[in-house]
Amino acid sequence: MQRTCGPYTLLSVLGGTGFGRVHLGRTDKGARVAVRVIRPEFAADAWFRACLRDEVEVASKVRHPRVAALLDADTEAGVPWLVTEYVPAPSLAVMLARCGPLSVDGVRRLGVHLAEALEAIHEAGAVHRDLRPRNVLITGDGPCVVDVGICRAAAASPLTRGGGLLGTPGYAAPEQLLNGPGEPASDVFALGSVLLHTATWRPPFGTGDVATVLHRVLRVGPDLRGLAPELVPLVLSCLHPDPALRPSPGEVRERLAPEAAPERAAQPAADAEPPASAPEPAEAVPEPRTPADDAEELAAR
Repeated sequence: MQRTCGPYTLLSVLGGTGFGRVHLGRTDKGARVAVRVIRPEFAADAWFRACLRDEVEVASKVRHPRVAALLDADTEAGVPWLVTEYVPAPSLAVMLARCGPLSVDGVRRLGVHLAEALEAIHEAGAVHRDLRPRNVLITGDGPCVVDVGICRAAAASPLTRGGGLLGTPGYAAPEQLLNGPGEPASDVFALGSVLLHTATWRPPFGTGDVATVLHRVLRVGPDLRGLAPELVPLVLSCLHPDPALRPSPGEVRERLAPEAAPERAAQPAADAEPPASAPEPAEAVPEPRTPADDAEELAAR
């Protein structure tokens, strides 16, 4: 295994993605960081590098307690790398697999914090483009969003351009599925899907192959079974097909905050039994997927 990356010592592999590995790293002062090392075949593509360079420049401006900060990067290295804050916490996907859906108050509190994260991302001029349970880590202080600025760069590679997919099926907004780069309102659509999944532990647009899920996003609508009635209006507004008619993250936060209980940022419903098995295997294990994975799968179909 590669032992260093730039000035960082690589200690272990935290996970793999469609376009690189994420390592636990250490600075020369002993601080722990997450180091993402890009796969050589992506690094060889000038378009990918240019897009990665632009995304890194914007993402580095995001500073908020609910977002893992991009600390360092070298997009010109033979093998590009990015360094972010290391967040030693399970993802929302893993937490749901262990504990089942959240209570209504838990969903509200989670939604407030994620809306705050999106506000910070958008104010910096960035768009996440791949908000999903795997990219939300649940710490003792609440959720933390990771992988800001990665999705668009991944889709810039010739390894993924054939599929044309930006984001994760079921969380990517209609405008992303129609070959658009995504916009702030696209992140709100993803937030609606995350809240729906968190409240019901069902895939927001059902199960099936990628083409089936994409059809439901574009033509059918979300699976609202099991969603508490008081959450339905907000979730539907976030999932509106027209991005111009979705609320802003600030509006989402305001609609959720008045009734959000002040205790924990996220907790399972008191009467919820942990499911025996995941309805969506890709969301039940900690190994992450990326837009590259989904684009490759779509292109192969």
